Amino acid sequence: MSSALHAFMDQLVDYAGLFPPAALDMTTAVSQYAGFQSQPEAWMLGRFIVPADRLSELAAAAEDHLVAGKRWGISALLGHRENPEQSLRTLQEQCEAIIGFEAALAGRAAVEVLEVPLPSLMDWNDLPAFLNDFLDGLEKYGVGGRELFLEIPPASAENTERHLLEAVARAAASRSGAGQPVLRLGAKLRCGGVVAEAFPSVGRIARIIAHCRDLGLALKCTAGLHHPVRHQSAEPAVMMHGFLNVFGAGLLAHALQWDVNKLSRVVAETEPQAFEFTAAGFSWRGHTVQADTLHALRTQFLCGFGSCSFDEPRDDLQNLGLL
Repeated sequence: MSSALHAFMDQLVDYAGLFPPAALDMTTAVSQYAGFQSQPEAWMLGRFIVPADRLSELAAAAEDHLVAGKRWGISALLGHRENPEQSLRTLQEQCEAIIGFEAALAGRAAVEVLEVPLPSLMDWNDLPAFLNDFLDGLEKYGVGGRELFLEIPPASAENTERHLLEAVARAAASRSGAGQPVLRLGAKLRCGGVVAEAFPSVGRIARIIAHCRDLGLALKCTAGLHHPVRHQSAEPAVMMHGFLNVFGAGLLAHALQWDVNKLSRVVAETEPQAFEFTAAGFSWRGHTVQADTLHALRTQFLCGFGSCSFDEPRDDLQNLGLL
């Protein structure tokens, strides 16, 4: 295995076993996550993703799996997917759940990341005020100093995407510096789901990658990226995006300043052999991102993806001869 692959995949896969299509119960999901941590490929494993209102359930299920000196990193889902007022009304209770979870596990687990959908029924002219109120709430209710990723609504129009991301970037700029309610404020992109309509187009993924690059925003992905390379899926019957495609495009966007048309070609790639990892770095069809640049970009801007499976990404990489 090359050092470039290690840098590319390092903690890339956040575990979302609680969510469809796996939809495991808490006990099973926690047991699987604990088991993955003992595997040779555990270095690819990121945080455990859980809704904030299930944190007490997670604390109880994880108690027997936590090992002294090895803290579990948690990503908690907050807010409401449609209603902005509901997102703000439930914020205090969700923050209290985070504080209670960390107190119960006494340093053995920590909520390091918050993931919040931008409510789809919002008047987007009100977005700056919503972001300001939400960030103030995080600080007020005692959960500041964590990473926050704001999910762009899947159905947002092309001319709305950049508007939303610009608002997120302005909020990030206004809250930068020590003592602010977030450690890092970035965007989140949904790349699939359990129905074909949940999978965004190649163009949408390429555009959002380019927008985030232009705005200096970190990007996290979720759903639909179980496999390395874009391919035809049987269930649902759709072209499923690949994590080598999406994060490879992200690397090339930053390192080579590629435009949306070029990035779309990377996102649309279906040949596994087009992606290479060597001592020099990561390459797509001969276009290379140097190894040291790769590591820096992954750390700063390309922040992993949620997957309800860890076995599939690992097994596919092994079958491709990369692991």
